[in-house]
Amino acid sequence: MSYMKKLLFSWMMAAAALLVTGVQHVAAENLDSLYAKDMLHVGMKAPDFMIDSLSNTTLAKMQGRFVVLHFWASWCPDCRKDTPLYNQLYEEFASDSVVFINISFDTDREAWQKYVRESDMGGLQLSELKKMKESATAQAYQVKWIPAYYVLNTEGKVILATVEVEKLQRRLQMLDLSRVRIPRNQMSTLPSYPGGDNALRAFLVKNVNHPRTASNYGLEAQTIMQFTVDIDGSIRDISVKSNRITRNDRAPFQRLSADEQRNVSERCLEMFAEEAERVISIMPKWKPGRRFGIPFKTRFQMPINYKIFVDSDWQAQ
Repeated sequence: MSYMKKLLFSWMMAAAALLVTGVQHVAAENLDSLYAKDMLHVGMKAPDFMIDSLSNTTLAKMQGRFVVLHFWASWCPDCRKDTPLYNQLYEEFASDSVVFINISFDTDREAWQKYVRESDMGGLQLSELKKMKESATAQAYQVKWIPAYYVLNTEGKVILATVEVEKLQRRLQMLDLSRVRIPRNQMSTLPSYPGGDNALRAFLVKNVNHPRTASNYGLEAQTIMQFTVDIDGSIRDISVKSNRITRNDRAPFQRLSADEQRNVSERCLEMFAEEAERVISIMPKWKPGRRFGIPFKTRFQMPINYKIFVDSDWQAQ
């Protein structure tokens, strides 16, 4: 190839590369003009839809708060690409004042829920288990590309419609949370024992038995239990989070050899755990936790302290 031909070829390749780069840059700068042009416009009232049928909670009942609507699907590569930043935004902004609602277009329940668990996606999770073209919510919100994001103000009106998670980030940083007005009965609350903390303490004092072997050796302990308070207040998924001896300096235990002390401690820890699990399992239904006024399944932790007060006169609290 002659020098002139080489020069011309190199120039053509450079021009082609510049053209491709320019196209990519324009596309990146105009994703909304390409894919969000049919979405609801700023200032429009957001269409209502059901969030939780058990409590008859709809989007309209979220007024008073800011709301982020995230349309996505686990099979969508761009949705997966946005997930890390979206999760960061949830961690930074989610509160009683800013509600994140994720509307999936998955048709496979297991695949949808698996991705939510594995990606640790925060917020309320909804799906009609229908394709995007068949979804009533997608039609109401004119979603034809995912991921897509809306931000609604405290009056339920659109203040952002975009397919770019970076624009969502910038808009969230501009929110004026002083505008939020939340009715007391819609504030988030933790699960609670019926009658409150005093009633819970009375229940534990009455029902927790200090294992006899442990009391004979003067061992005290703390067992931290974890369990789920379901939306109906029932207790499920009981397990031991941690279990440790807190006092072992009394004479009966100290007279044992090192091997005997280890064996007694291990045996007593098993007894403490078994007793704690038994007591949690016979508790009455709790008042369930609530998020945004909606009963919410909550993972809860509670310590049970085994104390010996006077010689052989002991209580568990």
